[in-house]
Amino acid sequence: MGYCPQFDAINDLLTGREHLEFYAILRGVPEKEVCEWGIRKLGLVKYVDKSAGSYSGGNMRKLSTAIALIGGPPVVFLDEPTTGMDPKARRALWNAILSIIKEGRSVVLTSHSMEECEALCTRMAIMVNGRFRCLGSVQHLKNR
Repeated sequence: MGYCPQFDAINDLLTGREHLEFYAILRGVPEKEVCEWGIRKLGLVKYVDKSAGSYSGGNMRKLSTAIALIGGPPVVFLDEPTTGMDPKARRALWNAILSIIKEGRSVVLTSHSMEECEALCTRMAIMVNGRFRCLGSVQHLKNR
């Protein structure tokens, strides 16, 4: 299982590459292979060897998402993954998420953005006060 929390759990003193290598080692995955995939897939090439403390909010989210994807977990939980991202970065992350789904993996996403849900989700649930109120396809929920 992979998990990207809403608030980044990133050490400001480590570089992006060091974060990816560290988590790859923890998961028993060859770190070089994983590191290069995450760097390219999520657009961190220009920033990966800089300390994470210098990253923008959007790049922190990309790094957190890359960490969640290490090892190709069959289920990935992403909590507000595009918060703080500019439209170009958001679209790149959406494309990365869609490629994960096409690989047959499951993504559980929390979002306040209906646009994001429409772009990424096949099924949605709406929660009110911590309880599920509706469950169905995007179109089904829009018709309600």
